[in-house]
Formats: sequence, C-alpha cells, structure tokens
Amino acid sequence: MSETNPMATAAILPEGLRPLKWNELVRRGDFVEDGRAGFEPWVGPSGFRADAFVKQIFRRLAHPSAPSKNAL
Repeated sequence: MSETNPMATAAILPEGLRPLKWNELVRRGDFVEDGRAGFEPWVGPSGFRADAFVKQIFRRLAHPSAPSKNAL
C-alpha cells in the first residue's frame, strides 16, 4: 500500500478545506479523499479519530464571524 504524498494533496486541495489532524474526531460534513483528486462527503458515524482512516480526511474552514458594530 502506498502512502498519500501530502505535497501532492496540498496541490489539489480546494480552497476552503483543511486536512484534519491525527487526533481530531471525524464527523458528518467532513470530506474523504476519494483517490481521484476528488472528495466525497463523510456520511458514516461520528467519533472516529482521523488517523483511523487510510485516506486523508478534510473539513471546511470556519468562516470568521463578522465583527459586530458595537465592537468599536
């Protein structure tokens, strides 16, 4: 079995996704690399650590919240 080259994955990573760290829990809404330079949504159960998967798991980046008008 060959390992995924992280540099190759970074080159095709769509903007707005980040790879999960080894100890993060996978949840619905995350994406699994499908091996053809694409991603498919994870629809399985939650609670597995990302390092339990053979393929890399990705999550959407959190959008920064807009500053409130009262913050100034």
